[in-house]
Amino acid sequence: MTHSLSRKDKPTEADIAYEVLKTQGNPMHYQNLIEVVLQRLGISPEAIRVAAALTQINLDTRFTFLGKGEWGLKVWEPAKTSRRAPAVTLINKGSLDEDDKSDSEDLEDESLDEDISETDEVFDEADEGQRGEKW
Repeated sequence: MTHSLSRKDKPTEADIAYEVLKTQGNPMHYQNLIEVVLQRLGISPEAIRVAAALTQINLDTRFTFLGKGEWGLKVWEPAKTSRRAPAVTLINKGSLDEDDKSDSEDLEDESLDEDISETDEVFDEADEGQRGEKW
């Protein structure tokens, strides 16, 4: 009795594409990659087969799209590092503090110079009755 390969044992288009890219060592344009994959499987490059192969590659996490139609392997990407904000250096910190103090002092002086009568409303009981408002 001969043992036939089950569906799980047969390499998929994505498996073959992975081997092609791994062997080549460089990203490939998807048209070239799929052409090689379908040739190795002995499948004619019909549009439906090309689309199916590209879909498998697109859904497989082993691959990464590099742009301009090129695909590569995820393992080729540099390891992601956490992006931390660069350390803030406080060169000439003393001069910055002095500038900040002088600005805040100017603001305080300006607010004291305002005429209080310009900013406060005067409540007139006579106006209350004219508007029909009752408190």
